[in-house]
Amino acid sequence: MKKLVAVLVVALVVAAAVWVIVRIQLARQVVAVPELLPEQTLVLVEIQDFQRTRTRWHESDLYKIWREPAIQAWLQKPFAGLSQHGGGRKALEEFLQLGPEHGFLALTSLENNEPKLVGGFHFEQSTEATSKFIEEREATLLSRGGNTRRETALYQQHKIETVTAGRFVFARVYDNQWCFVSNDLAVLKALLDRVDHRKDKNGSSLRENAVFSTAMQRLPREYAGMIYLDPRPFVQKLLPLIAMTGQSMPLHQLQRLQQVRGVAAAVGFEQGKMRETDFVAMPQMGPEQKLKRTALGIAGTNTFLYSAGRVRWSDDLLAPAAPATVGLPALVQQFTSAMSNRGIAPKDLREALGDELEIIGDWPAEAHWPSLVATLPVQDLARARKIAEALTSVDIAGAAWARSDENGATVYSAQPFGALVPVRPAVAVSDKMMLAGTDVGAVTAALARFQQPADELSKSAIFQEASAKVPAAESAFNYVDTRLLYERADAAARPLLLMGATFYPDLGKRVDISKLPPPDVIAKHLSPIVMSQHYDQDGYVTESVGPVTFREATLGVAGGVGGLFIYLQEGLKNSQFLQNALSPPDPVTPAPSVSPTPIPSPF
Repeated sequence: MKKLVAVLVVALVVAAAVWVIVRIQLARQVVAVPELLPEQTLVLVEIQDFQRTRTRWHESDLYKIWREPAIQAWLQKPFAGLSQHGGGRKALEEFLQLGPEHGFLALTSLENNEPKLVGGFHFEQSTEATSKFIEEREATLLSRGGNTRRETALYQQHKIETVTAGRFVFARVYDNQWCFVSNDLAVLKALLDRVDHRKDKNGSSLRENAVFSTAMQRLPREYAGMIYLDPRPFVQKLLPLIAMTGQSMPLHQLQRLQQVRGVAAAVGFEQGKMRETDFVAMPQMGPEQKLKRTALGIAGTNTFLYSAGRVRWSDDLLAPAAPATVGLPALVQQFTSAMSNRGIAPKDLREALGDELEIIGDWPAEAHWPSLVATLPVQDLARARKIAEALTSVDIAGAAWARSDENGATVYSAQPFGALVPVRPAVAVSDKMMLAGTDVGAVTAALARFQQPADELSKSAIFQEASAKVPAAESAFNYVDTRLLYERADAAARPLLLMGATFYPDLGKRVDISKLPPPDVIAKHLSPIVMSQHYDQDGYVTESVGPVTFREATLGVAGGVGGLFIYLQEGLKNSQFLQNALSPPDPVTPAPSVSPTPIPSPF
């Protein structure tokens, strides 16, 4: 009997120890952010690990470009007025010392056009240290406003601190190494109910949302930042606004927009490269075959851009639109009107041309500017020629198109126009392809290469290595050789910038043109950007890898071109510009050599 009692006592002690260990492990386990949010959350932005993200950012190719001494010297002048020890950088360093993880910000509701936000982060340091850091920043922000009212309330053993300044409410609570904040007290209480597993009071969480769950399965488990969006409520609010402005949206675009049930994207770092994965939950846009990429065979060693994707010949493609007077919209309207006037309907487009659009950008070393050629497969030669004749019936820069026959195809070419960037557009139609390009020489050369494709780009090691980093493309594929593009662009733009600084001294007030970094300083850190897209069960998955992702590169180029245009436009308004251009420049006194002070990265 004594042995039996001893065995029972030992068993109870072991069971108790296991129970305590399990409870401790559960207490230390960080709850997943989606479990804290309501099922119908509209927007969620999350950063998994701040310190790890910063470390990998410092290992990235883009950061290595930033830290190059030549880049630092070039940026010394425009950043001369910035403090080397700014408050923002100091605050970031102090924040990272808290060991923040799983930082998030969510939009849970938009009823009555009043956004309800909730956010927070998990920290490793003590609650006292975290509270001190937040209260110091809070005091700085509130000191700029008017009267504030502070209150403290208890909710289910949680101490909630509330600050009210006018209509603004800032509610904050700490719980189990978490800091949660919200602009609505009820939303914060609902989050605490989920933390305490009082599910009966708040229903299901975002983790149980079918669209969100599907999206998370398509994204990588580890990422630097993630965003999830339910666009349906925003679309419902957008449509009445469009109607109020008197604008209309094509029916196919409206239907496609309403079919999108969710959008998710994740960005991270991988061996110095940035990787982005996007998922759009929506029905497949018609039966699709895998991309044939016929024009890839004519891309060569001077190709910096290759793109392949699907086009949609919708029924309202040639429908009349709001009149435009200048620019590209006006030219597009002239083309659509010309086709409509010649009796060409969307059905003719679908029967004449295939839906696989390919674009090739070439920039030979001896050329001052790049050339672009777009191709579409021809399914009905007679209809394709009719479309080409309609397009070329529109005069370009007041001049008619010339027609010739080359390499078994009919070629239509316009007169050159454009001063800074000369363009001579051309359209060609053969029994297999319809081509359009920015230069007639590039179009005729592409026709000749179609006769015997050399597959120079597809066989190159750099292309094959880059393509292997993303899944096989089924609906879209993009490739950009950033090193080749930068080297060609530098060779073309550097003389213009130096000449512009001579005739336009204001250009050198912010940037020292004479200290432009040598091209190899940046080029050695550049690698191709590659992007692929395919349909996976219930949505489109897009993946991109490169020094920057394809989306970021597109936005960056658009922003850079727009900013440069605005800057030059403002500069041309200066009445002194022409006077400076006509008068000889003042002699330049060499500045003493000074070692540049390193410009700290904001991250």
